[in-house]
Amino acid sequence: MKAVFIGSGNVATHLAQALQAKGVIISQVYSRTQKNAATLAEKLNTSYTTDISEVYDKADIYFYALKDSSFRETLRKFDLPDAIHVHTAGSIPMSDFDGMATRYGVFYPLQTFSKEKEVDFSKVPVCIEAINTKVQQTLLDLAHLLGSKTYLISSEQRKKLHLAAVFACNFTNYMYDVSSQILENMGVSFEILQPLIMETAEKVQSIVPYKAQTGPAVRFDKKTISCHLGMLKNRKDLKKIYKILSKDIYKRHKKKY
Repeated sequence: MKAVFIGSGNVATHLAQALQAKGVIISQVYSRTQKNAATLAEKLNTSYTTDISEVYDKADIYFYALKDSSFRETLRKFDLPDAIHVHTAGSIPMSDFDGMATRYGVFYPLQTFSKEKEVDFSKVPVCIEAINTKVQQTLLDLAHLLGSKTYLISSEQRKKLHLAAVFACNFTNYMYDVSSQILENMGVSFEILQPLIMETAEKVQSIVPYKAQTGPAVRFDKKTISCHLGMLKNRKDLKKIYKILSKDIYKRHKKKY
C-alpha cells in the first residue's frame, strides 16, 4: 500500500513512521512549511513538496494530519485523486469530506504525541469511521497492522471523546506545568512529584476516578484550602482555578460546598 501524508506535525511524524515500519510505502509528505516537510521526509527517506498541486496522485490512501483550522482550506485546494482519504483529528466530522471525495473516513489515534517521545502504537486506541464497509475494513486492517485496539466511533461520539481527552490529558498536563512552576520557585525538582503522578495514573487502571479522588477538597478541609488560597494571592488566575476545581470536586462527592 502507498500512502501520502498531508501534514508534517506530531501525529504525521509518529503515524507515518509506524506505518512505514509495518511495510506501508510512504510515497510523499506535503506541508506548507518546507523545513517541517523536509525533516519528516528525511526520517522516512521519501520525497516532499510544499506545493499542493504537486502532491503525488497515485497513492492508495491520503492521511490528513493537519490543524483543524486548515483542513477544509487544504481540501479545497487539492484535486483529490480516486483513493481513500482520511483525517486523523478528534473534532473534525467525517462529513467535511462530503462532495470532495468518494471514499473517505477517519483514522483517529487517541494519544498525545510529541516528536521527542516515541509512541508504541500497540498501546494506542484507534477510532475509526468510514463512508462504507470497504473503506472501514481497509482502515481496520491498517490499525491491526500497527497492533492497535480499534473502536468504531461516530463523528458525534468522537467529538465528545475529544472533549474527554482534553480534560484527561491536556488540562492535566497543564496542572503538571503549574506544579512544576511552584516547585521551581522554591528550588525543588519536579522529580519529587513523579511517584505521586505515576500512582495516580496507575490507580485509575483498577478503580474508577470517582473512587480514587482524595485531597482537601473532597473532605472539605477548610483550613488547608484557605492556606493554599493564601499562597496563591499573587496569582489570581491560579487562585480562581483552585477555587473552581475544589468546589466542583466537593459538589461531585454529594456534599454542599
